Amino acid sequence: MTEMEVIAVQLEPNSNHPLVWLKDKDQKIFLPIAIGNFEAVAIYMALHDEPPPRPIAYDLLCAIIDGFDVRVEQVLVTALKEETFFAEITLIRDGESICIDSRPSDALALALRVGAPVFVADQVIEEAGLSVKQDAQASIEGGEDNIATFIRSAGGDESAEEAPDRVAQQVNALKERLQEAVALEEYEEAARLRDEIGRLEHSIEK
Repeated sequence: MTEMEVIAVQLEPNSNHPLVWLKDKDQKIFLPIAIGNFEAVAIYMALHDEPPPRPIAYDLLCAIIDGFDVRVEQVLVTALKEETFFAEITLIRDGESICIDSRPSDALALALRVGAPVFVADQVIEEAGLSVKQDAQASIEGGEDNIATFIRSAGGDESAEEAPDRVAQQVNALKERLQEAVALEEYEEAARLRDEIGRLEHSIEK
C-alpha cells in the first residue's frame, strides 16, 4: 500500500459531480474518487480549516472517538469494485486494533479531522491512479498549489480575470454564505459555493 494525502476537492468536468483528489508523497500519482455533495463540503472545510457554525456528523464522530479514548491509526482505500471504492478505518483502543468498513469519503473526512495517515492499496492505484506524466501531461513542482493546473489539463477549471483584491473579497463573502448553507443543511447550495470558492482561490494562486 502507498501513503497518500488529500489535496483538493474539485468538480468532475463532464458530470459536475465532486471528486476528492489524493496524491502520493512523490507527487507522481493522483487518485480521484467520486464523492457526494455533503462529503465534499465536509472534506473541503477540513482541508481549509473552516469549522461549521454547528458541529456536523464528522465533528460529532471525532468527539465520540475522543470520549472513548480511541485513536484513529489510519484509513485505507482497500478496493475498487464495479466503479465503487471501498475503505476501512483502523482504530486503536487499549492496544487492540479494530478495522471498520467505511466509504472512502467518510474515512477521508475523519482522517483529515484527526490527523490520521491515509493509505491506498496498490491494486487500487494500478486500476484508478493517474500518472502525472502520462495522463495529465502536467509538471507538478510544488504540492497543492499546482493541482489547479492538473485539473485544467483534464478539461476542468477556468481562470478568473478579476483583480486579486476583489477576488479575495468575493472569496470571504462566499465563505460566509457557505457556513450559513451548511448550518441550514442546504448541502446542494453549499456544494455550489464550495466549488466557486475553489475556482476563485486557484485564480489567486496562479
